[in-house]
Amino acid sequence: MNIPSIKYGRNKITVQFKILQDLYGFYEPNKNLLVIDKRVKGLKLFNTIMHELFHIIINHADIDVNKRGEEPIAQAVGDGYEKVFKQNPKLWTLLTKL
Repeated sequence: MNIPSIKYGRNKITVQFKILQDLYGFYEPNKNLLVIDKRVKGLKLFNTIMHELFHIIINHADIDVNKRGEEPIAQAVGDGYEKVFKQNPKLWTLLTKL
């Protein structure tokens, strides 16, 4: 997958694909850097991207999620998207064509 960067408002987040240990991806807000394990494919890649996009959105929108915690919210959102697309392959096919 070749995505050199993601735009979010006026921000440009650099995207790198590397081999990671013990995680599928991470976002470093101080560096505007998104790193994704290059071995991740299919729905898990979609889940990972959606998860990290949530972190990007929360960070750049300066949303306070301390009451529940950012990581559990991001995990729940990513898992939810993964479940929907596993159960709705026609929806996945449609979205991948966009």
